[in-house]
Amino acid sequence: MESIPGPGAWIYSKIVARSPFILDLYKAVAEEVCLKCTSGRILDIGTGPGLVPLKIASKCKGLEVNAIDISHAMVDIASKNARKAGLSDRASFQYGSAEKIPFEKDYFDLAITTLSFHHWANPEECLKEVSRVLKENGELWIYEIKHEPTEENRNELKRRYGPFLSFMVLNFVRAHSSIGFAKIQEVQSYNNLGFREIGVEDKGMFVKLRLKK
Repeated sequence: MESIPGPGAWIYSKIVARSPFILDLYKAVAEEVCLKCTSGRILDIGTGPGLVPLKIASKCKGLEVNAIDISHAMVDIASKNARKAGLSDRASFQYGSAEKIPFEKDYFDLAITTLSFHHWANPEECLKEVSRVLKENGELWIYEIKHEPTEENRNELKRRYGPFLSFMVLNFVRAHSSIGFAKIQEVQSYNNLGFREIGVEDKGMFVKLRLKK
């Protein structure tokens, strides 16, 4: 697990809030969640500054939105963002990790994690823990940047965001925050996770792993 300390958390949150590439992903995730769930409980794991759950809370008033992060500084930043957005009563942030989720068994209908999975030191154990807090037929959605984008992916990135941002994403962001095909295959090979279905969706520069309990 990787925890971002106070000053680093503040800098990271400012960068994320100004990155059209990341913000477009957050918007897409929120839209997918709201199409899937109009009511029930969701959990965002590794929430960072809380932008994904806040987008969800603003769109889907029938959802109970909870989020956790292993960085106390990030939890503070996310909580402040919720207050500024007037969403403190609809989105809850607290300390926690994928290895130790502070909720009871069979609590959530859906769990999501965005650009966080590559930090999980013990992914197999983490996935078992997520399964524990999901209801029967509940799902986990994992969103990550592709480590091996196609030429088509690269060209689309440059078309949408220009040469400078696409260069930064491909050479710096991807180097630190991405998942390779080997890792995806490894996840698909795990046994006894508590999930009966594991699928992969290609989303251009991103990949989505969908695990159903």
